[in-house]
Amino acid sequence: MITIMPADKAFLESINAPEGVEALVLRDSRQEISGHALFRLQGQEVELLGVVCDEPLLVDGLIRSVLNAGDYRGATDGLCRVESLAPHLQRLEFQPTEDGWRVSLEAFFRAGCSGEDRT
Repeated sequence: MITIMPADKAFLESINAPEGVEALVLRDSRQEISGHALFRLQGQEVELLGVVCDEPLLVDGLIRSVLNAGDYRGATDGLCRVESLAPHLQRLEFQPTEDGWRVSLEAFFRAGCSGEDRT
């Protein structure tokens, strides 16, 4: 079983996360961290700063969890400027823009798993 949860201060310090950067960590059944996603919430935008994980499906799960955390805290848009994540972002229906990959959180959470509108 895996769990995605907010990182504690000790973890953020261990990876030298800059001030204002948060993380979600992926823990396995032994409570060992096997991946993480860094993000920053600025106003109505949650910016994904990076994902460290070897399993592609879990990378998608970490990205979705960051978007959910942003949505829960009032963000309306997601942004990512990490070009190496482009295949994941495309699959999750982020759109390329001049300043990175963007997604409307309302549209993201209203769409079904295949991108179909559930309403």
